[in-house]
Amino acid sequence: VGVDPQSRNLIFDKIEHLRGDGRTIIYTTHYMEEAQRLCDQVAIIDHGKILDIDGVNQLIDKHGGDAIVTADLLEAPPAGVVLPGELTDSSLRFNSRQPFDQVAALNAQGVKFENLHIDKPNLESVFLNLTGRSLRD
Repeated sequence: VGVDPQSRNLIFDKIEHLRGDGRTIIYTTHYMEEAQRLCDQVAIIDHGKILDIDGVNQLIDKHGGDAIVTADLLEAPPAGVVLPGELTDSSLRFNSRQPFDQVAALNAQGVKFENLHIDKPNLESVFLNLTGRSLRD
């Protein structure tokens, strides 16, 4: 409803307190980060139809897709190392279901990272994967 940050945090604190007391709360939102923070179970609804309903982590595991790894390499990878994605200049980008394991394996093969960023799937990626990414009327 467009409340200020202090009011929003107070509302979230109250909801989390009620949840901690074992209360059932039905929370409707278009903001996936709110649902991911506040809800134990989430229903993804599109055009009045429930596409899936499950726990947040289960929905992310089923429909979130891969993590996106972006890394700046400190130097060229050692000869013979097969990279899991495209290397442009010194920047490597790849998708992975096991990003931490894959980064550790690359490091064990002598790949040296200057910067590393991992975008893990979240409830927003679940929503977009289930409902489509294009804007609709």
